Amino acid sequence: MLEERFAELAGEWRAIVRAPAAPSEDAFRALQAEAAAIRASGNWVSGPGDLLSILGRQRDELFHSRLIGWLLNPSGRHGLGDRFLCAFLAEAWPGEAIDTDGAVDIALEWPRSGVSEATGLTVEARADLVITLESLVVVVENKLDAGEQADQCERLYWPWAQDPVETRWVFLTPSAREPVTATSDVARAAWRSLGYAQVQRALDRALDGAPERPGDTGRASAMQYLATLKAQRRP
Repeated sequence: MLEERFAELAGEWRAIVRAPAAPSEDAFRALQAEAAAIRASGNWVSGPGDLLSILGRQRDELFHSRLIGWLLNPSGRHGLGDRFLCAFLAEAWPGEAIDTDGAVDIALEWPRSGVSEATGLTVEARADLVITLESLVVVVENKLDAGEQADQCERLYWPWAQDPVETRWVFLTPSAREPVTATSDVARAAWRSLGYAQVQRALDRALDGAPERPGDTGRASAMQYLATLKAQRRP
């Protein structure tokens, strides 16, 4: 009985599985023409689609700092107003109301010196990004691929620590890791870690809440940067 059933099943499979047709030059040319038509129509695509990746700058720390700084400026041509600024601050300090009314200044690569109360020595540092509001200053250190320099976050803390205006510090990395170069207790406690996924979320939220501006180059640039952030998170 089992042999008969096996033979029956084998016959069924032979009926289903047919030998492939012998290759021919006509079949190859037809397939070639079909592939060419798909490419010509733009439906066969590969490679990066966002501008920074096309330029090979998707891991360039300075490019990211400049774009984030541009987005943080409420009067930037992105047309987002203070939506990204508010969303960025909310990611760093969720649930806290931070006043963003009044003048906003965004500075890149800001050098400054100050005296460390931990050592009594003068320290010098250069902040990647400084956000100055009327009632708050936020110092941002952006680390994409490069490691921290010697005592870098400790040195970035003291030049702004004695300011009369409240100052906060953000350590921005792809993984939202904590800095390892803040050595004093007061400096370690001051730094807030933030990840690029949170920057993406803030920009997504800002774009969703902004009015449509079809054809606007500033809005297109903001959307291009969002595309870069999303592309960098894909496995």
